[in-house]
Amino acid sequence: MDVPLRSCAVLAYKQRPPGGSAALAAEAGEARTGRVGGDLTGDFALPEQAAQQSVTCRKELLRRGLDRIGIRLTPAQDEAFGVYLSELVRWASQVNLTGLRSEEAIIREGFLRSLSYRVAFEPLPLMKAIDVGSGAGFPGLVLKIGYPAIDMLLLEPRRKRASFLRSTIRRLGLTGVRCIQARVEDLHGDAEHQGRYALAFARAVGPVPDVVRMIEPLLAPSGRLILQTGQKTRDSLPATHPLLAALGMRAEECEAPAPDVGFPPTRLLILDRSPSMAP
Repeated sequence: MDVPLRSCAVLAYKQRPPGGSAALAAEAGEARTGRVGGDLTGDFALPEQAAQQSVTCRKELLRRGLDRIGIRLTPAQDEAFGVYLSELVRWASQVNLTGLRSEEAIIREGFLRSLSYRVAFEPLPLMKAIDVGSGAGFPGLVLKIGYPAIDMLLLEPRRKRASFLRSTIRRLGLTGVRCIQARVEDLHGDAEHQGRYALAFARAVGPVPDVVRMIEPLLAPSGRLILQTGQKTRDSLPATHPLLAALGMRAEECEAPAPDVGFPPTRLLILDRSPSMAP
């Protein structure tokens, strides 16, 4: 049965007992000790029990989504996602990291949709990838956890978000990933980055040709840019094909399974840089 994550954290308390304040005080003592009538369990959930139930539900939501998209995690990766989720929640009280406001939404829309990008590329050892405008780490940091062999750069222009990414990388003990606080234009003409990346990830925050113009200088000769798209972007694609061809890019749409029942699939736009198509 599909149980909403938030319902797992609800505590079921007994009704107010007869006997007034003395009975309430006695019940409070029972709650602190975990004893009801001399038993170790009662007809309410202790806070630690409710917390454990919440963890179990989160793990079940992640496991169910991973089954749908065909991915298996090691115990270490599963633990890393738990720590990552905790860090997102902890930082969210002070930093606007993402529009995803619940743990359930973070797992579905952040973790699972990011991992589903796997349908658009083959992860190879030491493959150089860049996530432009990484924000909370979707998809770049998620993909690094899921596919550790990738050499990932997280590019984030906002200081607080970059601080979060660097802190989380340290907290997870990850290697082969770093965060640079900069705009994508700042990397143009930099020999360390220009033409170096086999993979780039970005959000289609504007017209696709404009996004391509910003990121194409960073792609290797046969590099690939992957964008998650909405309906508006998909509707505009037929008109953009001539512009993309002029930029030396070949476009293809693909679809990954939905992260959960009742949710739409993840739709991606694959843009391949082809030297033969360059102007």
